[in-house]
Amino acid sequence: MNITVFGAGNLGLACCAVLSQDNDVTLYTTRPHKSRETLAYTYEEKAAASATFTVTDDMAQACNAELILCTYPAFLRQQFVADVEPFVGEGTLIGFVPGYGGVEYYCQDLIARGVIVFGLQRVPYVCRSSWDERTAGILSAKETLYVAALPKGRTAEVTALIEDLFHIPTVALKEFLAVTLVPSNPLLHTSGAYGVFKDYQPGDTYPEQLMFYEQWNDGTSRFLLAYDDELQAICRALAPLDLSEVVSLREYYESPTPEAMTRKLKSIRAFEAVKVPLSPTEDGAFLPNWNDRMFTEDYPFGVAIIKDIASMVGVQTPTIDTLLDFYRAQAGISYLNADGTSSKDAGASAMPRNFGLTDKEAFIEFYQS
Repeated sequence: MNITVFGAGNLGLACCAVLSQDNDVTLYTTRPHKSRETLAYTYEEKAAASATFTVTDDMAQACNAELILCTYPAFLRQQFVADVEPFVGEGTLIGFVPGYGGVEYYCQDLIARGVIVFGLQRVPYVCRSSWDERTAGILSAKETLYVAALPKGRTAEVTALIEDLFHIPTVALKEFLAVTLVPSNPLLHTSGAYGVFKDYQPGDTYPEQLMFYEQWNDGTSRFLLAYDDELQAICRALAPLDLSEVVSLREYYESPTPEAMTRKLKSIRAFEAVKVPLSPTEDGAFLPNWNDRMFTEDYPFGVAIIKDIASMVGVQTPTIDTLLDFYRAQAGISYLNADGTSSKDAGASAMPRNFGLTDKEAFIEFYQS
C-alpha cells in the first residue's frame, strides 16, 4: 500500500519503521533529510529489520498516497487539514493517531468530498525515536487497537486495514465520539498538573525537575476520578449514541478507588519518564511552563471540548470547571465564560460550537451520518 506518514517524532518514526516492512512508505518532514532514509529499528529493545522509506517536504508528493497518517499533536492539526485539503480527493484515507482532539470538526469539508477520516482511540506504541539519530524504538505495543471512521459506514473496512497494517488485533468502535472523548491525556495530564500547581503563587519556584507520577497522590487520584465520573455522565446524556466504549478510567486501570489508582499509575513503567511541566531559571531553580503541551494541547483540545459538550447536553461539571478556572487564573487563557458563552480564547480551541454544532440534535446527526 502507498502510505504517507506526517510527523518525524517518536510515533511517526515508529509507524514508518513498522509500515515500511510491507508497504511503500513516504515520510513528510521539513527537517533536513535525504530522499531515501533508513532507520535503526528496535522492538522491545531487540534489533528488528532496518526500515527504509522515501522522505519529502513536497506537499503534493506527500499527498499522492492511498493512506495518510497524521501523527502531529492536536494543536497542529487544523493547519495540517488546510495543507492537505487541495491535494486529496474521494477515496483517500486520512487517519489521526491518536484521534482525540476534535479533529473531525476540521475535516467536515473533506468528509463531504468523499475522503474517509478515521482515528485511533489510543496510540499503538509506547516509543522513543530520534530523527537526528535515525532511530525508531518501540518500547511496547498495545494488545488491541480501537478505531472509528467518518462516514460511520466505513469503520469496518478501516478496522480491517489497520489490523493488517499494524499486526495488532483491532476493534471497530460504535461511534467516532468514543475516540474524541477517550479519557487519556486530557484527563491524566490536566489532573496531575493541577495536583502539583493548584496552590502555586507567582514567584514560587521548585528546587529541581519533578517527575510527574512521583508527585501523584491520592488527592490527585480523587480529583481524576471525579473528572472521569463527569465524563461518563456526559456520555450517558448523549444517548442514543452508544458511548459505552468510552471506558471509565476506573475500569481501564482496574482501580476503583483513589488509593488503587495512585498505586496503579505509579507502577506503570512507561510513565516513569514523564516530567512535571517546568522550565529552568538562570539560577538553577524551576518555574511552571504554561506553554507545555499538557496545557497548550490538553486544555483547548481536551478539557474545553468536553466542557462544551457538557453544556450542550446539560451536564453539570464542577471538576472540569475547577480546571478551567485554574488555567484561566494561572495562564490568563479562557475558552468559556461562567455562563457558558464563548470567551476570548474560544477560537483557539476545537470546541464543537466553533463549527456550528451547538445543539444536541445536530451534534448527534453529525456522528451518525
